[in-house]
Amino acid sequence: MKQFSALIVIASLLLSAVSADAFDEVSRRSDKPIRGGITDVTRDGVKIKPPAGADVTVPANDILDIRWDDEPLALSGARVAARNGNTERAIEELGKSASDPKAKGDIKAEIDFLMASLIAQNGLDKSDAAQLEDAAKKLDAFTKANGSNARFFDAVFLLGRVQLARQEFDGAAAAFQQLSQAPWSDYKMAAQNASAKLALKKGDLASALSSFEAVLGQTASSPAEISRRNEALLGKATVTLQQGNAQQALDTVNQALQAADPEDSSVQAEAFVRKGDSLRLLGKTKEAILAYLHVPVLFEKEAALNAEALYHLSSLWATAGQPERGLAASQELRENYPNTEWAKKLGQ
Repeated sequence: MKQFSALIVIASLLLSAVSADAFDEVSRRSDKPIRGGITDVTRDGVKIKPPAGADVTVPANDILDIRWDDEPLALSGARVAARNGNTERAIEELGKSASDPKAKGDIKAEIDFLMASLIAQNGLDKSDAAQLEDAAKKLDAFTKANGSNARFFDAVFLLGRVQLARQEFDGAAAAFQQLSQAPWSDYKMAAQNASAKLALKKGDLASALSSFEAVLGQTASSPAEISRRNEALLGKATVTLQQGNAQQALDTVNQALQAADPEDSSVQAEAFVRKGDSLRLLGKTKEAILAYLHVPVLFEKEAALNAEALYHLSSLWATAGQPERGLAASQELRENYPNTEWAKKLGQ
């Protein structure tokens, strides 16, 4: 899976196993991991010297994981906890890592980034105001203290997303503008998509559509660029739905589904939600139900999109003559995503 989002960055990083070899290791999206000794960490990437051959520089947008041979032992526990879906335990282990004497320099920066990212993603998934506030503070502190770190642009992007969720529109706009200064095309495309979502949140459909179209006008060749392009297609479909053209939106969604990597879960999940939206507005209730059902069945970890799908299923099942299934969807939404806008809309 190759996505530019904090969720994938952190999931990939924390899933990595600790090797018994006495080497640092950088895991890459584009190739197998490379081991050796890390000699330099900059905003643009990480330089590592393998046991044989020339130094290798891994661009920051290609980095999944950075592991140091002398990192704190508790960091391994954090990886295991995160792999098992135990976010609270992972955060606890990261706290232990931060207080370890080995946590200094780039290692400390990596721990700080992980901590802020896990809290941010958990807050975004659950619409937890306290966690989002904590994440905003931690990410802001990280970007200010680590402007030359390889995680800088990832932190900037996640900070913007957190600020958008908190409706801090000026801060989000500044973060996405800063992200657009990254030297890689997939990050620039992500910045344009994020700015479009900000405009959409503010009700500026024309600006949102213009930004999404700008992404669609660019060449996409790498998996990350293709994912960004598919996100723009889904953004365009969202605008089209709000403009009242459900059939055009459905056609655009189908383009994204045809082009998307089956492992690109966030794009796939959003595509099925937008497909459900389109079919629902076209009066095709059964087809809409089938589209929405893809999300809780196949993409359970995409929490925000799960909540949205469950909200629509709660009413559509009743329309289809199965009110008991609608009640089950409502209960699942209330129990698993109680703070989301979708849970709050139930019964309105």
